[in-house]
Amino acid sequence: MKKLVIYAWVFFTAAITIAAAFAAILIFRPPLLAPFALLLFAGGTTAILLLIETRKKLSAARAIVDSAVIHIQPAEIVAESAEEKKAAERLRGNFGIYVSSFGILIGSKVIRFNQNGIWLRKVEIGPDYIAFAYGEKDGELQNIRLLYSKPGEDELAKIIENFRKDTGVVPVIAA
Repeated sequence: MKKLVIYAWVFFTAAITIAAAFAAILIFRPPLLAPFALLLFAGGTTAILLLIETRKKLSAARAIVDSAVIHIQPAEIVAESAEEKKAAERLRGNFGIYVSSFGILIGSKVIRFNQNGIWLRKVEIGPDYIAFAYGEKDGELQNIRLLYSKPGEDELAKIIENFRKDTGVVPVIAA
């Protein structure tokens, strides 16, 4: 999610900088730079569109993290010194998988469910994985399988109930 925040700031800064340069060209009308006004306008429009798209992804990522049913930490970072522990904490925030009824956040990649015509169709929890099938109502399904050790009975019941309540999909427990 930190990557998405950085992208949003980069696109925001680019849009402001380009807007300032475009305004300067329009106000001062330098003869040699006038042809670049159209190029700046196109670049500014692109930066704004990318900023809007990144903000949508960031909003979806925040919703997924805030309502996460499952958080998978894919690696354990071993640190011995205080400096290594600080570096490990920073690194730990950059990766991790969050699963909610809204979608999945893998690093900075957002997979949305139950939005924009993409519906969660199936959830399967196996002994060492959790799998999701999602897609358009009448379209081809996409599948994602995450390595995940099956939780205890109480946590498993909570996960099943959350998915059933929020999405209407009852997870299947595979043997």
